[in-house]
Amino acid sequence: MRRHIFAGLALAAALLAPWPYSLLFVFPVFMLGEWLVLYAYSRLWWPLEPYREKKKVGKYVAAYDPRRKLYHFMWRAEPVITAFGIGASHIIHELYAGLALKPEESIAFFQLGKARYIRYTARAPDESRVMHVETLLREYFVLYPAMWVSSPVKPNRWIYAVAAAPAVFALANPAALLAALALLYHANQTRKWYREAVAGRFEAASTTRDLGTSRQALETYSRAEALAMARMAKWGVAFSPRPEAALAKEYKRAYESPVEKASTTIKLRRASELMERMLTYDERPIQLTAFGSSELSSQLEIKKSPLATALFWMPLTTTKGLTHDLCRFPVFYGGNLPAIGRTLEVGVDRFDRPVTIDLDAMPAAHAVVLGPSGMGKSWAVATFARKLAAQGLSVIIVDPHGDYVKLAKLIGAEVFQVPKELPPLKPLEDNRYMLALLSEFGLSTVEDAVAALAAAAKVDKPAERMPGTGHVVYDLRMLKHDADASALAVSIILLYYLTTAMERTEGERLSRVVIVDEAALLMRHARITETGVASSGVLDLIRQYTLGGRKYGAAIWLIAQLADHLPDDIIKSAAFVLQLGGPGRALTRSIHLLALDEADVDYLVSATTPRETATGGGKPYAMGVLLLSPRHIKYPVKIPLDPEVK
Repeated sequence: MRRHIFAGLALAAALLAPWPYSLLFVFPVFMLGEWLVLYAYSRLWWPLEPYREKKKVGKYVAAYDPRRKLYHFMWRAEPVITAFGIGASHIIHELYAGLALKPEESIAFFQLGKARYIRYTARAPDESRVMHVETLLREYFVLYPAMWVSSPVKPNRWIYAVAAAPAVFALANPAALLAALALLYHANQTRKWYREAVAGRFEAASTTRDLGTSRQALETYSRAEALAMARMAKWGVAFSPRPEAALAKEYKRAYESPVEKASTTIKLRRASELMERMLTYDERPIQLTAFGSSELSSQLEIKKSPLATALFWMPLTTTKGLTHDLCRFPVFYGGNLPAIGRTLEVGVDRFDRPVTIDLDAMPAAHAVVLGPSGMGKSWAVATFARKLAAQGLSVIIVDPHGDYVKLAKLIGAEVFQVPKELPPLKPLEDNRYMLALLSEFGLSTVEDAVAALAAAAKVDKPAERMPGTGHVVYDLRMLKHDADASALAVSIILLYYLTTAMERTEGERLSRVVIVDEAALLMRHARITETGVASSGVLDLIRQYTLGGRKYGAAIWLIAQLADHLPDDIIKSAAFVLQLGGPGRALTRSIHLLALDEADVDYLVSATTPRETATGGGKPYAMGVLLLSPRHIKYPVKIPLDPEVK
């Protein structure tokens, strides 16, 4: 209901109607004058929000609106799962059904810059009810208690001058004086019960009365509308239950309408579509209001409104919809791990927002990067490695193809020409993983392994050199024509670093990242156990390492072309997996293993190569889907590639 519009019309009538008939319009001016004053001030000066103060409900602290007796409980929130557009509908419905909102309750999701929040509003809550809501929300979000009360800034005193303006008509019409007095009363009430908005300032609100009832329309527009909402600097959606009795009454009115036949048919069709959606998809009727920092031309019809900020705290203009209509908003898109330390910026999501990984919050010790040849796999990893080096981490790279030689110069890394140069391997002679590895390659001793590598590269006896504590790149190009020798070298070097890392007792803070390109070489001599698991000396060590990798202060990154090239359990236990785009046939295993949905696959199949993106002088980037653990968070990402490392 546009209360300020009705108040404005009533005021105009009170000023222009002949005396004494104009008195009839003073009463509606008094009844609705608050909205007119609020609208005029917000339009001329600054958006206002209802006054709130701190108030406890058991162990919970609320932002309490004493005038309307509303309790607002807020949490900073990050979703634990990723679902976007119509794909999120079943999750949203489960959440709504679990909340079981009462008529005096509402939920709001809103994003202010990079921060996301959930607000639960109730008129008379008790501690057990708030606890139930919080417990349910924690199944879908990581929650951090958050609260802000109103700012201390009252509306400017000019609000009285604005309210007194109708008094200039008093000589011509005495009703104008009465209308001015009514508005001055509301100006005083506004000064008392409102504050200038600081944090949650919205400039637009939904104006439509009904969302499209067609399921086909919802599936068509939901992704585009969610995309447009997410790109706003600030956005929000508040929703509350809509009594099913009101829906039944609406259906009955449409069915029994005595008006023109064509109009009746349209109303009945819309009501029938709505009932059909409820029955087919088990949806619930709701009332919602959308808010944003800009206008949105879509079925939501979000328009500029000076009252948007105030309405956000007391939604009165509602849109009629069903639970699945909430999938028009990116409530479950993305989600970040708690930021507790150094971060790696991977790229940007589909809304051009930075996507970061908190290196110090990774729950496991390794990562996996998958991608067909030519899609920017090594280029992306080199870009990441340079960023890691800039944050003080030691970067160790096992490089079968010489893809990281330029990077080595940029970060000042030692370069080992394998097998001319090798780290000291004698301490590993009695290591059980090394003995298993040697047996897999038909060798007896470490000396045999060194001799086999030298023979494959046709070099003299390799020189031993202790790598420093900084960056190291192992260049294996001398062995690139011998796959067995390459596999042996990669396995030995990785085993060397894992063994030495496990002897460290410097704490859990990540200090070293070991990157193995062409990690498929680790599978070359693996055996398949009776349970179908790929096993080898180095793979078994990786498994043991990842169980307690945090305490060793090092991470393993395995790079491969296909998910088929690494054991399933090692991929599943990765702290994060980055799947780069490529043809559908290259994604078959990844789709199953990583639980990629149709939207993920469409994004990956449509990916362009870095060379294509750089055509015409553009900046090269790779395209992929990033999955973070332990929560199933997914980001379709564009990864800007560093041209200096290629």
